[in-house]
Formats: sequence, C-alpha cells, structure tokens
Amino acid sequence: MQKWRNLVKQQDVRDMSYGCALASQVGLVIALPTLIGLSVGYWLDMRLDTLPWIALALTAVGAVLGPVIAYRWVTTAMRHRFPPREQVEQAEEGNQD
Repeated sequence: MQKWRNLVKQQDVRDMSYGCALASQVGLVIALPTLIGLSVGYWLDMRLDTLPWIALALTAVGAVLGPVIAYRWVTTAMRHRFPPREQVEQAEEGNQD
C-alpha cells in the first residue's frame, strides 16, 4: 500500500478529478446550444407559421456550435490549468542536475 501511495501524488489526484469534472460538463456544453436552438426555432415557427423549417435550421446551428464551444472551452481551461510543455521539460532538466 505504501508503494501505491508513493506512486500517486496528490497533484495527480487533483489533476484527474479536474479532468473528470471538465469531461462531465462537456456534454452539457454540447447539448444546451442544440436544445436552445430547437426551443427558439419551435417558438418562432409557431409565431410565424413556418413549422418545421426555422426549428430545423436553428437546431442544426446549435448542433454545430455546441462542439465548437466545447472545444474552445476545454482548450482554454487546460491552458490555464497546466503549464506549457516547454516549462515542464525545463523544470525536469533542472531537477536532474
């Protein structure tokens, strides 16, 4: 058990839990624009009597925007959370000396 505790550092556990929390939120970030597009499109279709065309168009827009928003959000979050690879490599080289 002591060997396991030495292998898993506290920072590794925090990084894993951060990654799991981020991954669990990505589904919502993808689904919400699609559902909002569908809802707004349906409401507009009811008002303008054009069912289902606006709902289909806005649902498609939401389905395209959802993954784009998720990608940008995850890359920004990871960039803020983890240092660039060059800094990590320099720190490792400094520890080896």
